[in-house]
Amino acid sequence: MILADTLQQSAWTLNANEIFYLADMLGAKSLLDMDNPLIGYLRSGENNGWNEAQYSLKGALNGEAARERITEPLLSSLSAAFDADKACWVNYHTEIGPHEQFLHITEETVVSLERTGENPTLYRIDEIGCFYQACGILAGKMKWNTHTLGDIPALLLSKRTFEEILVRLDEMDLEEIIARLGKVSDDQEGIIALAKCMKTRVAHGSLRLYTRGPDGWENQCAQFINNHHMNWLIRSSTRKEEDWLIATPTPDEAFKETMRHWFQHPSEAWGAMKQQTS
Repeated sequence: MILADTLQQSAWTLNANEIFYLADMLGAKSLLDMDNPLIGYLRSGENNGWNEAQYSLKGALNGEAARERITEPLLSSLSAAFDADKACWVNYHTEIGPHEQFLHITEETVVSLERTGENPTLYRIDEIGCFYQACGILAGKMKWNTHTLGDIPALLLSKRTFEEILVRLDEMDLEEIIARLGKVSDDQEGIIALAKCMKTRVAHGSLRLYTRGPDGWENQCAQFINNHHMNWLIRSSTRKEEDWLIATPTPDEAFKETMRHWFQHPSEAWGAMKQQTS
């Protein structure tokens, strides 16, 4: 059932099929594209059925007063989201628990669809300001801090080794993590700093950055690991035959600047990041 946030009338909570139903009502043909990343995000939750969504929304939209109240904040946000050519799927964990949201980026605003913690089948839809504000909000939620530990360069590692360590991270001690990383890199200072961050992490997760072009949606991925003293931004190969990973110490402001640049100029920002980490 469609629900309004009583504290903020521009925020609404819907299930996936209600969103699809409103997209159809708004004529958002792009949502039918099979490579549209929003489809994957919505279908990763449980659906309540198209007919139920249809009746739920028809009831909510009946009556001129109700329709006006819903139409202005909700449908304008959804229209901006469906028309956006840039998006970001964020999935991360903090001490509070898992968080997942999908951001649509336009020149004027960023629209967030965030899976609710109480019910993973529902999504809170809200405009969270311009991309400059959105980057600050995102960095805060993901626990990025301003600290750096000296002049530590980026680390070139084995993706397979790194992922094997992540799977066993809770059962491995710090010395074992350092020893495993030391087999794929001779930068002892960087390895120790990364191992400490992994072992004492307060937040970790992934970002999938999407851009819609003439041939469909293109995407790039990044991971991050943060503790109270350091942040690491991680890029890795997407091809199965390749086994590389680059972990770069990235202070809070540098991460936000990278995201702001990407939200404006995706190809330029990602190219600059590749040069910094190569």
